[in-house]
Amino acid sequence: MRKTVLRLSLEIVGGMIVSAGLLSLIISSTYVYVHASGVAHYNLNLLGLSFFRISHVAGHFSGQSNSLGMGYVWLAGTAMILLLGELRHRLITHRWL
Repeated sequence: MRKTVLRLSLEIVGGMIVSAGLLSLIISSTYVYVHASGVAHYNLNLLGLSFFRISHVAGHFSGQSNSLGMGYVWLAGTAMILLLGELRHRLITHRWL
């Protein structure tokens, strides 16, 4: 039981860290795209859910996160990492139930 709790805790915390890192990478690469293309406004969407908006006004770039959308995207990323970790564990231990 202790090993299961430790494994799940590590997968959840690791998933949060990896999701935050991926979101940071996606947002920073979108800033590069917006700067290179000269677009005035750009919305980052995932499956139709807007989670970040980048604006270029008066020579300055500004970004604003949509907190609800960002939370859902971050939660989905964390759940995906947790799911992949559990699938890996089940494949290694050959326990499916």
